[in-house]
Amino acid sequence: MKEKAATTFLFTILFVLMFATVSNANSSWHWVTVSPLKVLPFAVFFTLLIETAAVVFVGKTVDIKKTFIVVTLANIFSFLAPGFFRAYRFIPTSGAFSLYAAFNKGPYYIILTGYLVLTLLVELPVVYFSLRKEARNKWSFIISIITSNIITTVLVAICERQICIGRW
Repeated sequence: MKEKAATTFLFTILFVLMFATVSNANSSWHWVTVSPLKVLPFAVFFTLLIETAAVVFVGKTVDIKKTFIVVTLANIFSFLAPGFFRAYRFIPTSGAFSLYAAFNKGPYYIILTGYLVLTLLVELPVVYFSLRKEARNKWSFIISIITSNIITTVLVAICERQICIGRW
C-alpha cells in the first residue's frame, strides 16, 4: 500500500511539474502592437469580398447586388454578436454593458473556435433563408456559405495573431 501511495505521489508531482499551467491573474492586459478593433475594417472588407464571391460563383446565386447586401447584413450580425455576448459578460466587473470594453479589454476578443461556431450559427440561416430562391443549386449554395465562412474566419484569425500582439 505504501508503494502505491509513493508511486501515486511521485507521478502526481512529475505530472504537475511537466504540465504546469501558467495563470495570469493580473488584469493589466494591453495590446503591444495594435488593438483588433483597428484591424476590423480590413477584416470586414476582405470577408465581404471573399464570401460574396463564394456565394455568387460557387453557390450560383443570380443577383450579385442582393447577395452582397445579404452577406453584408449577415456579417454585421456575426461581427457584433461576439461583442454583445462579451459586453454582457463584462457587466459584473465593469458595472455596465460595455461594447468598448468588449473590444479593448483582454485577449479574449481574439478569434477562436467559438467565434467560428457563432459566425456559422448567425450567418448560415440569414444568408440561406434570404437567398435560397436566388440559388440554382441548394447544396452548393449551403456548402459555399459554410466553406467561405470557415475560410474567412481562419484567415482573419491568422492575420489577427500576426498583427495584434498583446501582453499581461
